[in-house]
Amino acid sequence: MKKLLFLAIGVVIGVFAARRIEETEKGKAILDNVDDRTREFTDAVKDGYQARDRELRGE
Repeated sequence: MKKLLFLAIGVVIGVFAARRIEETEKGKAILDNVDDRTREFTDAVKDGYQARDRELRGE
């Protein structure tokens, strides 16, 4: 239960920090860059998973 509390506190602090950082132009640019890189990574993982799935199914 203690770990769940610390997780919740960390999420709240992270959201608060991201909102404060987003208020500045430089901070907004950094968060946009992180968002773009995260999106590229997740797209690459998804594409790799789908390619491997097709390979295993023999398609």
